[in-house]
Amino acid sequence: MVVLMCFVGHDYQRILDGVNYWRMHEPIEAIYLFYDKKRDPYGYASKRNARDLEKALTFAGSKPRVIGINPQDYEDVFSSFYKALKREVIDNGRKVLIDATSTTKEAYGAAVTVSLMFPKVGIYIVPPAERGWYIPQPGTPEYEEWFRRVRMRRGTIPQQIFLPGNRLEHPSLDEMKILLALIEHGGKAESIKSVIKWCGDNPSNPAIKNKYSRLISKLISKGFITEEPSTRTKRIRLTGFGKVFAKALKLIATSPPAREEVKPEFPYDLNYEFNDTLTSRNTLKSTSLEDIYGKIVSSRQFNTATIPNIIQSSSTNEFTNLLSRLAKEFKELEM
Repeated sequence: MVVLMCFVGHDYQRILDGVNYWRMHEPIEAIYLFYDKKRDPYGYASKRNARDLEKALTFAGSKPRVIGINPQDYEDVFSSFYKALKREVIDNGRKVLIDATSTTKEAYGAAVTVSLMFPKVGIYIVPPAERGWYIPQPGTPEYEEWFRRVRMRRGTIPQQIFLPGNRLEHPSLDEMKILLALIEHGGKAESIKSVIKWCGDNPSNPAIKNKYSRLISKLISKGFITEEPSTRTKRIRLTGFGKVFAKALKLIATSPPAREEVKPEFPYDLNYEFNDTLTSRNTLKSTSLEDIYGKIVSSRQFNTATIPNIIQSSSTNEFTNLLSRLAKEFKELEM
């Protein structure tokens, strides 16, 4: 059973599509509609959609809760959702899914942040069946006019998306080893014994079995792995987040060390000039993969002295080579 909390903006049908999808999979206990309360064209569209959604989603004598917010105010969205999530998750012990399909970037950032502070809370979007239908065809005068207006739209003062201090603990190299092994074998294992074999260790060694049992328990608590019901063995599989993270690790391990400039194919003619003066960005440096992951692992110290014990770099095994490359990447970032 689940509670749905939906942002209401310009979209109507996609919000209905999302609700109908979840109704087919599990009972819905309550629905919240967070509409734009501002007195502007965005608020007007949001109020109309919220009114119609309230009628469409009233069934079995239960009406959605309709709550006004300012989707351009991070603090207002955060406070409203925190109050609603506290009520449903903490007080009522319910699972909550947030539909962030139709809202602003500020509101989306607030929803993601507050969701990380509660268990049993997820976020989803309903992608459009047709993307970019409102964009004119490139190469036409209509497109040039649209592009000029869009690209030169002014901004205001940047609004920071504040995050909680306690973040997801980055997995150790031993834990990365397990995640890589699982993604290399379809994302699941029939038993811990299988994982131990895939990682090149001896499953008959009690110390090794205890070690892997502890590692997998940690990965389960961190949300990378989940257990599946089994009568004989401890079946495990990667969670949705675990798959995404494991694929990111594999990408790092398989990326070539040398950076080569790739010229993408583009079907449209770019041999035209704009008269608009753009702000120079020569002082901005491109962000490399090392920069990104350097920030991620900056709060965690890897014990590189243990790397040779984890990975036998002399092996020609493909999986071992992946681990070796991954360890090298993180070892370099630590320096």
